[in-house]
Amino acid sequence: MNWFQNLGASIFGLNKYLDESVTGPDDYFILDPNSDFGQYSTDALKIGVVFNNPAVLKVFKLQCDMFSLGKVYVYRKGKSIEDDPFLDLINNPNPFQQRSQFLWDYMFWKMIGNAYCYVDSDSVLSESNKLYFLDSSKIQFPDKLREYKDRLIFSKEAERMINDQEITYTYEGNTAQEKIKWGKISHVSDLSNGTGNWFKGRSTIDALYEIISNSKASVKSKNINVRYLGKYMVAGQADPKDVTKTPLGDQEKQDIESKMNSRKVVHAVKSMIDIKRFVERADVIGALDASYWDDYFKIGSEFGIPRDVLEASLKGATYDNQQEARGAHVEYTLSPAGEQLMNSFNKRFGYKNKTILMSWDHLSFMQVFAKRKAETDKIKSDTLLNLMKAGVKEEEINSFLDTEFTELDYEPAKRSTTSNNNGQAATN
Repeated sequence: MNWFQNLGASIFGLNKYLDESVTGPDDYFILDPNSDFGQYSTDALKIGVVFNNPAVLKVFKLQCDMFSLGKVYVYRKGKSIEDDPFLDLINNPNPFQQRSQFLWDYMFWKMIGNAYCYVDSDSVLSESNKLYFLDSSKIQFPDKLREYKDRLIFSKEAERMINDQEITYTYEGNTAQEKIKWGKISHVSDLSNGTGNWFKGRSTIDALYEIISNSKASVKSKNINVRYLGKYMVAGQADPKDVTKTPLGDQEKQDIESKMNSRKVVHAVKSMIDIKRFVERADVIGALDASYWDDYFKIGSEFGIPRDVLEASLKGATYDNQQEARGAHVEYTLSPAGEQLMNSFNKRFGYKNKTILMSWDHLSFMQVFAKRKAETDKIKSDTLLNLMKAGVKEEEINSFLDTEFTELDYEPAKRSTTSNNNGQAATN
């Protein structure tokens, strides 16, 4: 078995799932790009890789930590509702977690490949309602869902039939199982569930197995080099033409080793000895470190994290660049992921006149974007006034500014300038 398999088998006891016949000559072949239902053990291997590879774990932790800082709001007609029942539910989704940990789990499972959120009741007012993210490695899908994994569904009857299908959720050590209807699960995939399997989308990790393997190899190689960096090989120099000399015996070897490890500065020996390091060049350590961090940046970039954000923990980016990058990270990566999750709750709880949203605007680094937005709004308002003064039509103003103003009041603009006795413009 390759290192992915060994790692997963040792951590999760997956030997019973692993079939040597499916592994090819490539040592890295394990992750399944086809999202095959039959290879559900693959998710457990991915989890094992995350928690046992420093570079991957650092990327996951950074992404999940940032996402969990978001706050959840419910809006009706542009106004925040402070006492909406969903806020109580999301703040205490289950007996073991609060909002931030629940959100952390969502991002973690999404990055693994698929986030499956179990919702106990479709009524947000239910006091017994519970929300849990399921461990995707413990899910087994029924044959009926496999049959419909890429079919186009047009009727409500077929949709109800799919939602009534039960997945099997197996607890650790096969101690117990739960039968859960698919209709009680809100599913968000990492990439898309529209590439051949509605119920299990593809994962970014599938494309990273070689980089992850390289990262692990560089860490292991550094460990070996560091351990051997302080070791030496000592040999006596003998004349190869002198066949009367016998090789070193055990007693002579021990004598040389004891002399090498003694505190004496000067040693007298019968013949010269040759001393060599096991690792001749110490700069190989730096090269391995550079290789590790290069893999870290590649993995982080694949998950949509800007380089300046990745460098923030290394103090490699300026403060302004960090703030700018964090804001971009929220806007282009975290916010869309939050919208996916909140939209699933909007649909689940029938919020038609209300909208559940996530926001990171309360964080200090988002003030950079708030300031920029204020400056943009000021420029837009100045432009609006100038266009109104010039008598431009409402439709043309909205088209030019990409706005939706209605019933613009032109009277102030008409009265804003008059000519004084000197022919100069004066403001009324």
